[in-house]
Amino acid sequence: MESKTVYRTLLLRRRVEEIPPEQLQRFVEVQEAFRRWATEWYKSGFKKPMPDRNPLKYFAEKLRLVLKLIPVNGLKSGEWKVPLPFNAQLRLSNERDISNGVLVDLPRGEVRVRKWGGGTIAVRLREAEARWILERTKEGGRLKLAMAWVGHLRHSNLATFNVALVLAREVTPIDVKRVLAVDLNALHNGVSIATIEGGRILQKGVLKPDLRAIEKLQKKIPRLDELCTEKGEPYCKQSAIAQSRLYRLLRQFEDDVAKKIVKMAVQYKAVVVIDAPKDESIRKIKEGRYDPQRKAMLNVGRLKKRIEQLAEWYGVPYREARLYSTICPRCESKMKELPGRVMRCPKCGFEAPRDKIPLLWAAKLSTQPSFLISPRSSPQSI
Repeated sequence: MESKTVYRTLLLRRRVEEIPPEQLQRFVEVQEAFRRWATEWYKSGFKKPMPDRNPLKYFAEKLRLVLKLIPVNGLKSGEWKVPLPFNAQLRLSNERDISNGVLVDLPRGEVRVRKWGGGTIAVRLREAEARWILERTKEGGRLKLAMAWVGHLRHSNLATFNVALVLAREVTPIDVKRVLAVDLNALHNGVSIATIEGGRILQKGVLKPDLRAIEKLQKKIPRLDELCTEKGEPYCKQSAIAQSRLYRLLRQFEDDVAKKIVKMAVQYKAVVVIDAPKDESIRKIKEGRYDPQRKAMLNVGRLKKRIEQLAEWYGVPYREARLYSTICPRCESKMKELPGRVMRCPKCGFEAPRDKIPLLWAAKLSTQPSFLISPRSSPQSI
């Protein structure tokens, strides 16, 4: 199989208060000026002349090289909100500084952002960030480029200074011998996984988050919100801290599950086959009478994306397929749900836990050669 270039990105996010005020103001001015040019360039079909002065000239030259890594998905509020692109260097020991726009200096534990027209902005690396970079370089990754921007967190007024470090490496897809089926549903029901070979389930399991900790926070947050409305601080801050804790718990679970799945796929030389609910289905459930405290468990899109990204980095084939949970894997008749999330077929009498039905479908379909070798694709019914 031919190798290909794959990418992973580390996002360094810092509060704007950590950046010297004069530099922050100048950086925002440069960012806005570059976005005005980039928007006009975009509207012209990428035919508008390049800027003739730095730093805009520098960024325009780099933007042409990294367009394939930046979503070109239209303007937002009439503006193309591209980050400032930089060439970048990674210093692991005492390598000579070659004066690229961004220098990731691991011995000093910092990232220096330069060539933007306002001096050097130094961002301290956290221990986990430095460790992540070292792990990726040991896997053959090399620092390809960097991007920086000032923006607001989604659904928040918190402004942050952001640096994205993009690493690349060459990877050869693994020689597939098995299937690793993954059924994504509401996270409180868990993520069902199974290793399959020759139409047989070799092992299976369900991965679940810390439901006790999550439910405790979900009960605590509404009480704090009420107290915030009635009495103000410090309850508003406590509510924000609890919501942040809940968000981190879910993200950590998603990251841990994605790593475990891809690690298993590499170990067993398996193609990862995922069945995840469609966005439209999730939206309808959220708009219905679904338990409000469990709606946060429906956001499986990030987990699916995380699995796909890691699979690509490690050369694991990935595909999405429809693995039914309410259709009998034996006679393909509509099943009925019994108490305790158990499904029973009224036609042939087959009965199994609902979480196991998609895995049985994966085992059934895995005997088809195309199921093992199919490349990345959009969700499909099989």
